[in-house]
Amino acid sequence: MKIILVDDERIALEHIRTLIPWEENGYEIAAAATNGRSALRLCEEHRPQIMIVDIRMPVMDGLELIRAVAERGWGVNFIVMSAYEDFNYARQAISLGCVSSYLVKHEVDCDKLILELAKAKLAWEMSERQRKLSRSEQIKEAFFASGQPVKHGGHIARPPLCALLLQADMPFTTIPSVTGAPDNSGTTGWTEGFRHGEKPANWELIGEFAHGAGRLVVLFEQRDKSATVQRDAMYKLASVMQRGLEEQLGRTVSLYLAFECTDIARLPVLIRKLEEAARHTVFSGRGSLACADGLPLPFRLASINAECSRRWLDASASCFMREDYGSFASVVKEWFDSLLQPEWNLNGLYEAIRSLTTLYRERLAAAGLPEEDPLDPRTAGPLYNLADIRDRFLRAFGELSEHRSAALKQLSPKLLQALRYLHAHFQDEIGVEDAANATGISVRYLHELFKRELNRTFLDYLTEYRIKQAKLILMREDAKMAEVSARVGYRSPQHFSQVFKRLTGVLPHQFRAKEQAR
Repeated sequence: MKIILVDDERIALEHIRTLIPWEENGYEIAAAATNGRSALRLCEEHRPQIMIVDIRMPVMDGLELIRAVAERGWGVNFIVMSAYEDFNYARQAISLGCVSSYLVKHEVDCDKLILELAKAKLAWEMSERQRKLSRSEQIKEAFFASGQPVKHGGHIARPPLCALLLQADMPFTTIPSVTGAPDNSGTTGWTEGFRHGEKPANWELIGEFAHGAGRLVVLFEQRDKSATVQRDAMYKLASVMQRGLEEQLGRTVSLYLAFECTDIARLPVLIRKLEEAARHTVFSGRGSLACADGLPLPFRLASINAECSRRWLDASASCFMREDYGSFASVVKEWFDSLLQPEWNLNGLYEAIRSLTTLYRERLAAAGLPEEDPLDPRTAGPLYNLADIRDRFLRAFGELSEHRSAALKQLSPKLLQALRYLHAHFQDEIGVEDAANATGISVRYLHELFKRELNRTFLDYLTEYRIKQAKLILMREDAKMAEVSARVGYRSPQHFSQVFKRLTGVLPHQFRAKEQAR
């Protein structure tokens, strides 16, 4: 805790310096002055928490100094030390509300001073909590309500300003996040080191407020108004703050900046930029430090997300069905790359995740494997950025492809040839004779292969495959039932509906409604 000593008698100053072991008691004498004017200048420079002040001094006396510091709202607590005859002056000082005690000089000893310093420290801490709450409310009002100038310390914060949003990094979730009500949990004391530690060059910390769990908004004001905006200095300060918070919290923190050079009434614009940047952390990655103005944030609704996702999904599904995992991986990588340009497409990411998860679960079911979520954090681990999500999908589909390949290797070459023919022509009117001719074996032998190696008939396998393809169409498109039935090899929509219900338990339109409701 910083202390400034003020007395016009140098002998008195030296006596106080040597009266107690200051550092052992948690105090630091930051400076000393012999008149009130010099003390006021030192107070602005060092921002002490306590000042020990004599009443009678030249140039500016102790009472004038206390009034001047109180008017500036610097939150200093005073201990007045003087002679008996100055008690009336001391009483006026005490009435200002920032004087914790009055001491007669020749009566002060080590124990007495330590006791009075403890009282002053407690008084300062209680006042500081109230000042901090008041500052927080004023700043929040400027960001979200009236847009009126932010008042702190008896003056108005003036541009250039810099607003920061700090956010403790959390693993990505497939449920879109919504900023909740302000919550102080996890943000208490995040900026204390900058408020009471070394004064950062060029920028002054105005205050902060919690903006949702694990989120904090901080406002800085540039001291030198005549200079250009000191962006480099702010970046250095933000970097130091970020590293300090990461050490304090034991986790990574993302930090986004936004500058306002002309009008404090534009703070609501800044907070919207910062919120949007924080919402897109999955694109910038954990531990980000960036200016929101330089990020490719979206400023229009991406109404074609579903259509784009359908095209990418059709392309990737086609590759996977052909057992061409190399092409499948290339398509998925291009798909995720497309979400970065020309702007970050968060809605498109959610749509891509939904589509690929659906395809993955369908392929699991087709392989006779239990359903699972490819992004389940229990198996995938925490996912923080776009590359993590993409790579997890590629790994999951790669493992599934290897499982399928292992299963197919157990089938005879002739049956594999027949299956490839069936997969390529399932939408046509084909029968076991067509597959047998294409394979170069007899119908009877092909029947035997299906029963022995797949434990089903050719017709059973063909029917199941057609219904699986119908499910894909129903989930992705709004095609009419006549079109769906024709695309999967059924001339009659009625017959298609009967077969679909027999295999799934519901009619096609019921299946579609259920999927759309998810």
